[in-house]
Amino acid sequence: MTDATADGRTIGVDAAWDGDGFRGRTVFTISGGMLQLAEADPADTTDPAGPARRADHELGGALIPHLTDHHTHLGLTDPAVMFANGITDAVDLGWIPEVAAVWLDAGPGHPAVAIAGALLTAPGGYPVNAGWGPPGSSAELRNADDAVAAVREQVMWGASRIKVTLNTQSGPTVDDATLAAIVEEAHAHGLPVTVHAQGDGQTARAIAAGADQLAHTPFTERVDDTIIRRCVDAGVSWVSTLDIHGWGRPTTELATAIENLRRFADAGGRILYGTDLGNGPLATGVNARELADLAAAGLDGTALVRTIAGPDPLTRAPFGPRFAWLPTTPPADEADLPAWLATARGATASTITTIPGGDA
Repeated sequence: MTDATADGRTIGVDAAWDGDGFRGRTVFTISGGMLQLAEADPADTTDPAGPARRADHELGGALIPHLTDHHTHLGLTDPAVMFANGITDAVDLGWIPEVAAVWLDAGPGHPAVAIAGALLTAPGGYPVNAGWGPPGSSAELRNADDAVAAVREQVMWGASRIKVTLNTQSGPTVDDATLAAIVEEAHAHGLPVTVHAQGDGQTARAIAAGADQLAHTPFTERVDDTIIRRCVDAGVSWVSTLDIHGWGRPTTELATAIENLRRFADAGGRILYGTDLGNGPLATGVNARELADLAAAGLDGTALVRTIAGPDPLTRAPFGPRFAWLPTTPPADEADLPAWLATARGATASTITTIPGGDA
């Protein structure tokens, strides 16, 4: 069934994420390849949202408008598998910009994509010689003039954020003047700056330069409480990427990251689910281990779901064309949320009506 022929049909689910939690039974109408809350049934006088209304397709389960992986490398994975396994939105944090630009026009069987373009680094800096990034996926900057030119090139290719690597454990990093020029030029274009901070003092350095996001929860040092407070006050978000530190096995780096993330969360910091997909044996889709590690850092219930599903409320405004459906309702025990979220499937208005359910 195409989106056009699905128009006007109604879909009923047993639960829907509204940004603050899961509301109960909800009915949606398909319109132009999007979903919107169905108008109330005049015969239902108990609730203005009309939950008692019988839908054309009684799907059951739960619907979430977005499940986002905020740190991926799509050139190292299969976006179609990601979508099939629940990821509706993906942020690519570093690849050949002209290749990444093609992903911006992803088809309905792929996640919606945002890109950073090339990773900005020093000559010979990470990840130039790391082995995973092909030629052209890094831009090596000698000075502030190079920084300005590199940011403008990524903007030209459609970048919606700029990625910088400050990894002293794997080579040189850009100097402070070059870093400042990157941030200034990115902000002049209205783009946030995401920093890979690895090595002593690099988190503090990123925050001092005005970075907007850390691409990884810091894992090579214990971040001082004053730096955490600066992150929170400045609205700097941290992308989790906890599972890369051992892929299910306990490691020193994982313990350090979880401890840092726990204090960041306790201070009110904004945490985003991200996996660094493409880096080792990670689940291609919603990663239950990543979510379990977030729970180990003290996030549970609504806070945990928000890292991947977002806080945006479910309103009468249409959403889509991609969304996630889970075949069962949320578990009563919050400890089961990671495994439950990993059962998500990507869907569109045209495919959701083909999922087995009870047609009216």
